[in-house]
Amino acid sequence: MYRIIDTPWDTTAYIPQLKSGGVETVIRYYNLEDSSSLPQKQFQPAEASALAAAGLTMAVVFEQTGGADGKIGDLDPANGSRDAAQALKLAAAIGQPHGSAIYFSVDYDYYESADLQTVESYFAAVSKALKGAYRLGVYGSGTVASAVVGAGHAELIWLAGSTGWSGTEQMLATDNWALFQSEMDITEPLAHDGNTASSAFPNFGQFTLGSGPVS
Repeated sequence: MYRIIDTPWDTTAYIPQLKSGGVETVIRYYNLEDSSSLPQKQFQPAEASALAAAGLTMAVVFEQTGGADGKIGDLDPANGSRDAAQALKLAAAIGQPHGSAIYFSVDYDYYESADLQTVESYFAAVSKALKGAYRLGVYGSGTVASAVVGAGHAELIWLAGSTGWSGTEQMLATDNWALFQSEMDITEPLAHDGNTASSAFPNFGQFTLGSGPVS
């Protein structure tokens, strides 16, 4: 198994298998509300405590829709403020330490100039709301990540596994990305994706509870 996995499912019952398989960090989701198809997507305090007790670190990404299917209106500044407020609420609920990271998802291959400006405005609103309490990361394509980080609205890049998305292959050839979703749709022991951390970013915002971010 990969050392770093992301999943929209509660991992509590699978922790022994994850540990024995070599998993070190579990990336879970913040969102506004769960859907009927993903009823366990939102990271809950009990799961966070179980992961910490088992010696696993965790990381988080906020995603309700992430502008999927080209719905760029999901990523306007008003929604950025709303999503950041919800992320702060959920971070407080699990006890996420300040100084660790919260990634925000852009789950579509945006590359037109007008769309990238909208995405930048979303992250500007998120950054303003977080007030420096957490490091801000962007999940998405290389082009989206370059735009958001280049505008100064995020510092960490998590590249989506869709390598055909614009700018992703080029970004992977640099040392500017922190995480890459290198294998998707793994089914055992639960549905998850495998991720690779860049050697340039040993600290990609992961954390445990009861202390600061992992150094």
